[in-house]
Amino acid sequence: MRAKSKVTAGSARIPKKKARRPQTGSLPQYIFFYGSLKRGGEAHERLRGRVRFISPGRIRADLYRLSGQEYPGAVLTTSPNRFVKGDLFLLQDPEKTLRDLDEFEGVDEGLFRRELVDAWARGRRIKAWAYLYGRPLTDANLIPAGIYSSH
Repeated sequence: MRAKSKVTAGSARIPKKKARRPQTGSLPQYIFFYGSLKRGGEAHERLRGRVRFISPGRIRADLYRLSGQEYPGAVLTTSPNRFVKGDLFLLQDPEKTLRDLDEFEGVDEGLFRRELVDAWARGRRIKAWAYLYGRPLTDANLIPAGIYSSH
């Protein structure tokens, strides 16, 4: 047992402040890729130094091969056994990286929209950003396995 310190008038002890964790911003730090930006994808190289691979993962969605396009589109679903498989990454500079990715993904044109989704990786559910297809699925074909390959 520690001895109590003596407090005299005028020398009241000021309690120490608890150490605070550094602020990491309000943006979620994780992002999920399932198409050309995932590992091995044609556009993955543009992420060099901007993300750190965490784990393979999945989101509850349907995956479509888009007619005439070299990339897929995912659309969220409530079906219990429908998943899109991809990769979960940690963003190194979320604000800048997401701004650049929004441009790459055509968010302003409505091609894709960035949404916060539940991703499952390493047996855990994690909130992560994902780019979901934002246009009608005209002439799109469902990819039943939920895995995109450019081959």
